[in-house]
Order: sequence, then C-alpha cells, then structure tokens
Amino acid sequence: MSMWQMVRSLSLCLLLGATAASAQVEEGELRLFGYFQNQFEYESDVENNKDDATTFGLPQLNVLMQKDLAPRWRSFVNFEVLNSFSSSRRWGAFNIEEAWTRYRLSKEFSLKLGLQIPIFNHLNEIKNRTPLLPYSIRPLVYESSFNEILSLEEYLPARTFVQAYGFVPYQNAKIDYAVFLGNSPNVRTVQDEGQSGVDTTNTFLIGGRVGTRWRDLKVGVSATRDEVNSFQAAHNELGESSNFSGQWSRLRLGGDLSYDDGRWRLDGEFIAVEYDEDIAKAKFDKRFYYGTLGYYATEQLFAYVSYWFNKEHFSVLSVVGDRLVVLSDSFDIKVPNLGAAYNVNDRVVVKVQLARGDIESNNDLVQERKFDVYSGAVSVFF
Repeated sequence: MSMWQMVRSLSLCLLLGATAASAQVEEGELRLFGYFQNQFEYESDVENNKDDATTFGLPQLNVLMQKDLAPRWRSFVNFEVLNSFSSSRRWGAFNIEEAWTRYRLSKEFSLKLGLQIPIFNHLNEIKNRTPLLPYSIRPLVYESSFNEILSLEEYLPARTFVQAYGFVPYQNAKIDYAVFLGNSPNVRTVQDEGQSGVDTTNTFLIGGRVGTRWRDLKVGVSATRDEVNSFQAAHNELGESSNFSGQWSRLRLGGDLSYDDGRWRLDGEFIAVEYDEDIAKAKFDKRFYYGTLGYYATEQLFAYVSYWFNKEHFSVLSVVGDRLVVLSDSFDIKVPNLGAAYNVNDRVVVKVQLARGDIESNNDLVQERKFDVYSGAVSVFF
C-alpha cells in the first residue's frame, strides 16, 4: 500500500469515527438547570444581646448540566457556589461537586464513573437539592454553607469516583445497595508541593449502603473506611523510632429511617465517626443524629419539628522537645427547631425556621453559647 493510500485510509477512519461520535452526542439534548436558595437570618444571643446580628445571603447555588450520550449512557456536571461567592471580596467558595458518566444496565443496576457525591444515609446524595428539602437551614452536617466553621467531611464522604448501585426486588419490598471507591482524605492542596487535587497515599476510601424500601418505609445502614494522615507532621518531628503513627484508620457508620404516608413524614439519621488512635488522652470520635417529624397541613404546606445533636471530641497535638503534648476537649451542639415550607408551585418554595443553638464545652478550648436563629428562605428550581 502506498503512503497516499495509507493517508486516505487513515483520514477515512477518522472521518467515520468523528461522524459516529457526532451521532452519539446528538442522542440527547443538553439540559441546563439548577437550584438556589436566598436567605435572611436574625441571630439573637440568649445571654448577651450585644451579639445580635441580621444578614441576607445566598448560602448555596448549584448549576447542573445533563446530557444523554447513548441509550444507556448519561453525563452530568454539578457546579456549586457557597456563601454569596465573590473572589474579589473573598467570600464563600466555588466547587465542582460532580462530573460523572453513568452506565445503566437496567433499573436494578447502574454504574457511575467520575467525580460524584456517594450514597450515604438518606440525605447525603440529595443535600444540595434545596427545593426538595423543607429546611431553611439543613441538619448541621448537611449544611454545606457551614463548611467554614464545622469539619463536615469528617462526618460525610463528600466525593468518590466509582460507584455501583441499584436494587433487588424481594417480595413486596426492594433491597437497595450501593458500593463506592474514592480517594483518601490525604489530597494535596495548592499550598503543598506538587500537583494539587491528587491523593498523596496509596490508600482508598471504601464505602457503601444497604437498605430496604417497603410501602411508605425506607431504612438503611451505611459505612465508609479510609486512612487519615492529618498528624503526619507531628510523626515526622518525633521521628520513625517513636510509637506515634501519623496515619490512622477512620470508620464512619450511619443509619437512616424515613416514613411518609402522604400526611405524616418522619426522617431520622445517625452518624458515628471512629478513629483507631492509640494515644493516651487523645480522642477524635464524633457523633451526630437528627430526627424530624412533619405534617402536610395541605398539599402545599408542610410543618415540622426537628432536633439535631452533635458531639465532637478533638485533640490538639504538638511536639515539645522529644515529647508529644496532647490537649483534648469535647463539645456538644444541641439544636431543637421548628419550621414550615410552602410550595408556591413546582419551582418555588418559601421556608421559615426557628432554631435554638446550645453549645456546651467540657473544657475551655471551645466557647459556650446559647443563641436563637430566625430564618426565612426562598428556594428555586430553574
């Protein structure tokens, strides 16, 4: 075969490949949609009125893109903006939350490849869909706008890259399942040397959820395991001969329950975070649970009462000479609250919420506070 024939053959192959790819791309239209929630808050300190504050804000906005690539393939991208984001004013944050491709073999099995929010308990995967949730302020560890003041990713797996999920029919019920794999939390930042956004270890995040749905009831259990090297610097300073390891295993355990009969709705979850640390006086375990009971007064009006509880142990590690010094504390956050959500139509939801926050510390490292929060919000699906 002459060189010219080879070039013609190669060009024909490329043209046919491009034509096939174009046909696949045209399989579905590109859908652009999203959610956002504007909010007003008045915070009143119960013990000291000087700390009262009022604010308007845009705590969260998500812009989503979706396109069907072929009969069984779909792509999805999710951009998230937090806390009235403005780079010039140094407000908030901008994140790429999801960018995945899904292969759907059947209703019972799907495989997602790419950056995604994993299935963990009931709320994790849908926490950013603010018009679907009645809360002006979501249960503490699911409120993405609190990421600047609480370590939310301690409680929840925020991202993964491979996930298989679906359900198995069983008599009158369905058995839900999900298994996922992602990076450990030891991801390099722009302040570190080397490429940012990549895992610095050879470990993985492994997790999943198993549950069941029967009539109006949904229950499940979730778990993840990964390795955390947050105290590698202290380990390096003490030296390899010390008994202190800078990398510890972390286990998250979760459970969820939902019941909705069209009039009453009950939602509840718990999350336990366990570390395998073996340092005297050091503790990093955490607990969170919430329960919400609501009633549909009309098809458009939903009222609820809720209670959230968070207990967090933490230790500050520092090296003095050749000794490891440990300062430990724990604190509780209790938030009884009530609220209502009114669906103006399928795309607009008006919300009100009253919550009392009570922060109790077992030491002096965390300031104790009691405060009331009055909140109103408008959630929009566009």
